[in-house]
Amino acid sequence: ATINSVLKSVCCVDAQFPRPCTTPEALQTRTCCPLLNGSPCGFSSGRGVCAPHPARDLPKPVDYRVNWPRVFYDSVCTCWGNYDGYDCSQCLPGWTGSQCLQRHHVERKEITDLSDSERETFISSLHQAKHSPSGRYMILTSNDTTVVGNSVFHNTSVYDLYVWMHYYSAKSYAGSENNAAHRGPAFIFWHRVFLLFIEREIRELTGNQDFYIPYWDWTRTNHCNICTNEYFGGVGQDGRIDSTSQFSKWKVRSPYLGIICIHSDAAGPAHLIRNPGKDPVYKTLPTAADVEDTMATALFDTPPFDKTSRKSFRNKLEGFEFPSDSRDLNASMHNLVHRYLNGTMSLVPTAANDPIFMLHHSFVDKLLETWLQDHGEATYPDSDHVHPAQRAQAYMAPFFPLRTNNYYWGRDTQSLGYSYKEHSLSRPAARNSGTRGAAGRHDCKNILNN
Repeated sequence: ATINSVLKSVCCVDAQFPRPCTTPEALQTRTCCPLLNGSPCGFSSGRGVCAPHPARDLPKPVDYRVNWPRVFYDSVCTCWGNYDGYDCSQCLPGWTGSQCLQRHHVERKEITDLSDSERETFISSLHQAKHSPSGRYMILTSNDTTVVGNSVFHNTSVYDLYVWMHYYSAKSYAGSENNAAHRGPAFIFWHRVFLLFIEREIRELTGNQDFYIPYWDWTRTNHCNICTNEYFGGVGQDGRIDSTSQFSKWKVRSPYLGIICIHSDAAGPAHLIRNPGKDPVYKTLPTAADVEDTMATALFDTPPFDKTSRKSFRNKLEGFEFPSDSRDLNASMHNLVHRYLNGTMSLVPTAANDPIFMLHHSFVDKLLETWLQDHGEATYPDSDHVHPAQRAQAYMAPFFPLRTNNYYWGRDTQSLGYSYKEHSLSRPAARNSGTRGAAGRHDCKNILNN
């Protein structure tokens, strides 16, 4: 069966796993240590070791993201040196070569600064990822995998794997608004790891080791200047992508197919939807002044380390705390961009389906790096007030190999193999709140928690 026909029958996605760890033997032995060069995790060639993971001490059923990945495995690969990946077959970000001893670096440019050939290569790589099956991962679908033998796995494309990962991490925990990737101190770092993950998967797919995700600096425009057929597709009156753009053929992966937007086809996946600036409540993009206000915040995060935190750089950047000159807004910064695009990007279950998502988060990551460089004394919060899934020593779900939420603190982008090139044009004068305008609303249920 094709990927499309299989996924039409998928009602929910609980996680995604390395393909070698989806076998009955791996699940029964609770071991995710694939063979590499004849031994688990490449142990015989000095790449890593199959390391015990603490035994489960949680009642069943349990949210699979809590104490990741205890519900499934007691042992996983721990890679040595510069080796990385679920089987230690890859290199850490910033390293390359057969023994991962050579430095590797890319410079992420602003999307409108790409040459024609660079832009075409980037977009072509996205289309290839959208339509190519992932040979490395499968998605898990099941009502309750705490029941032995109740695990069902499906194939998915490289790009859709990335979509499912965001949905899985962004689901709220039962009885709360909290999740593994938003509304807390892990927000910016989880998305940094997320971008590095999909960059590497697309490099593996295309063979282009210099593939990178550009950023979209939305402070340089008062409209979606990349919502054109030259970039990610123009939009029609109904919010659909212009039919002459290849992105008009992209289908949305979501557990809520058919009920999110009025344009959804209940018989199959919905198409991408955008109606930028047409929602009167979220009718503008963040301004340069908003960014300046956010970057001037002294503390990385503050109690209670959630969406109500005040004087928090993380919460301002995420968009729950509004800049001082923008009290008329209902969302700001990161959140406002999602809302402004008014469609697939505005909904947690579907947001990553829109390729603009990754460029938006690349710019958020750029702002994070700038702030960190200016605040060398800052630290990741170490407090019981932080939700358990986002505490410093908690593992980020659903990544392999295991990484704690504070693992990337102190590892700057240079050490991770990338940097950001400033836009070639000087920034226009900062717009103030008086320029915020537009009208009309697209009829989508707006449930963004990003």
